[in-house]
Amino acid sequence: MLTPRERVLTALEHREPDRVPLGLGASGASVTDDVYFKLKDYFGIEGDVEPFRSGHGDNIYDPRIFDCLGVDFRHVFLRSSLEFTPPVNEDGSLVNEWGVTVKKYGRFYEWISNPLADAGVSDIDSYNWPKPYTGNRQRGLMEAINDYYYNTDFAIATRSPSRGFFDLGVQLRGFERFMTDLILDKQFIHKLMNKLLEVMCGFYDVLLDQVGPYVHIVETQDDYGHQNSLFFSPSTFQEMIKPYRAELNAFIKKKAPQARIFIHTCGAVSELIDDLIDCGVDVVNPVQPLAKGMETDALKNRFGNRVVFHGGIDLQEALAGTAEDVEIEVKKRLRDLAPGGGYILSPANVVQDDVPVENIVLLFDLAKKYGTYPINIAD
Repeated sequence: MLTPRERVLTALEHREPDRVPLGLGASGASVTDDVYFKLKDYFGIEGDVEPFRSGHGDNIYDPRIFDCLGVDFRHVFLRSSLEFTPPVNEDGSLVNEWGVTVKKYGRFYEWISNPLADAGVSDIDSYNWPKPYTGNRQRGLMEAINDYYYNTDFAIATRSPSRGFFDLGVQLRGFERFMTDLILDKQFIHKLMNKLLEVMCGFYDVLLDQVGPYVHIVETQDDYGHQNSLFFSPSTFQEMIKPYRAELNAFIKKKAPQARIFIHTCGAVSELIDDLIDCGVDVVNPVQPLAKGMETDALKNRFGNRVVFHGGIDLQEALAGTAEDVEIEVKKRLRDLAPGGGYILSPANVVQDDVPVENIVLLFDLAKKYGTYPINIAD
């Protein structure tokens, strides 16, 4: 039997380990705080852990949950700046480090302000951008790395607190204005992308300066698709976003040359996978199987020898359904994605509170039961 670290590294090399690696806690593949507390109660875990961030649906990382589920990864994170306290408004909304106002509606956080909505090119440099090198963001990093790397046999992944070029552009500029600018004000977009690249490289510089030699996956994120399509044409991505994504990936590779670069990008993104591979992406998440063009057998046939798939377990119907639905789903994704290696099984996005805790536990139990190589699951 392989160790979790050996299992993950084998899968990342597109070879078959003893069983399919199991992931949870990654960018776009974690659980909301509400689900975390349900899992904590289910497993009888006592004592609290400090949230690693705020203003998101998933702010808590507790390795004890992953021990109970049999997850093969542990994660380390940059912390929020000690020099920045988010201003809280009377309505409970807060202003994050990017200057965007965030408010929780039901189970979701929404971005309700766009501070660069009326900005021109000349305003970008003078904007109050996050300061990656201040606020002791590295606190606790080496302690966690030393523990995970030397005292455990888990694979280690990491990510910075920043989002991606498209996500941040939409939040700062506003969706309609940003989408219009992609076509009509390319000068502004290129200036904005360059500034976002500078800030994001700063975050990854601070993060990987300490943990770069020890991590196996470095996570990034940017949502390029929705249920039925991309947000823009592939040619727009190639012109306006891909060059900056490639520069960020190259920067990460310099800091952590042994690590694989992971991108979380939701929705119907099959038309971009070639471009993502071309600009340095090694692992694609969340592989949302009910989105248009994201049929997992077709993805494996087309890209399976060039990229690792992370995710694939449907949250929209199967994981929120019956135990039988969960079993059918696990078997389907294993049949499609696991042969030959190159697959890490995980929920295909952040698990929301419409998913019964029992189904989460069942998911990981079934993955261990049916995910043993060689994969031999009847259709």
